Amino acid sequence: MARCVESGTVPAMMRCFLGFEIPPHIGAQLLLQSHRLPVARTQPPENYHLTLVFLGEQPMDVLQDIDLALERFDAPSVSLVLKGLGLFGGTKPHNLHASVAPNPALQHLQSRLETLARSFGVNIPRRKFTPHATLAYLRPSDFDHAELERAIARGMGFETEPFMPDAISLFRVHQGKHGNRYDAVAHYPLSNL
Repeated sequence: MARCVESGTVPAMMRCFLGFEIPPHIGAQLLLQSHRLPVARTQPPENYHLTLVFLGEQPMDVLQDIDLALERFDAPSVSLVLKGLGLFGGTKPHNLHASVAPNPALQHLQSRLETLARSFGVNIPRRKFTPHATLAYLRPSDFDHAELERAIARGMGFETEPFMPDAISLFRVHQGKHGNRYDAVAHYPLSNL
């Protein structure tokens, strides 16, 4: 986790999550989809990722323990396909994303990572894991609801070719006035069986 260190000092706390980086060729397809969306602001391509476990704000000693455990974590890679567009938030949508095609192996991997994080005292809300790659965070002033629903319907045919992440990454969240930035600060290889 050497990149966690800034200007020679180690932060006491770090907001972070475990996830997959999106390969550049898949990111290019997501970028093309995002250009077709009737929203004010979309995510920059460098922020594309797939969250597996959101860890939140954690002290560095907990993250170092998780880091050591993940160095020994043994799991095969999974084949992923992004398929269709979706919204989170019901009648007040706040997240527009590319969905991940159902994948039991991904669900199993995510469950194992969540269990690992909890074993170090990380408080993770119990909710259904819905894998996705966020294209835009929405505010009511950012879109016309009917126009957005039409764009989602048009995007239902969106589908990438399968891709296999080669590592789980620990991402650091940098919160800013104009949105968040996500930096991968550590990588934990997966086996390609």
